[in-house]
Amino acid sequence: MACRTVGRALLTALVVLLAGCGPGEPAGPFPPRPADIDTATVDLCTALTAEQQDELGVDPGESWAEQHSDGPTRICGWSNFDDGYNYTVQTLPTPAAAAVGAPGSTVQPVEGYGSVRVTDHEESLPLCELYLDISDSAALRVQVQATARDENGRHVSSEQVCSRATTVSSQVLQNLRDAPA
Repeated sequence: MACRTVGRALLTALVVLLAGCGPGEPAGPFPPRPADIDTATVDLCTALTAEQQDELGVDPGESWAEQHSDGPTRICGWSNFDDGYNYTVQTLPTPAAAAVGAPGSTVQPVEGYGSVRVTDHEESLPLCELYLDISDSAALRVQVQATARDENGRHVSSEQVCSRATTVSSQVLQNLRDAPA
């Protein structure tokens, strides 16, 4: 009886050990990345092409830097004052997995990358943020906010804002992944 218990314990330990060593296992809740994106060198204002900016009705992006609680961050923002949508792409010195578990967050894939979707101000000025898993130590945050009301005087739904955020995130990932290093 004691031999069976010891044997089961050893077998269980071996299974646990081998399960953690499998190839291609994603860290955390995300799939394996198609490629890492180096946030230290990327020009965030090239995250959207001129054609994509035209489609969104925005002028070339405006860049700036700030100090985030975890380190320096760079930002590029675009605004469409006609339809009331604002777009921001920001480097974050923390991995996207840090956003998992935020109130109302959901994990979803975008262009093969993991992302965490977080919404805020759903009843006033809807904001949708996607934290994109682009490396082990950093993330990109794409934010889309609707500041205007629709033709009936109501705030735009957070689903509409998040739909735009997902589309813009897809474009950003394609453009930055394919950018020359």
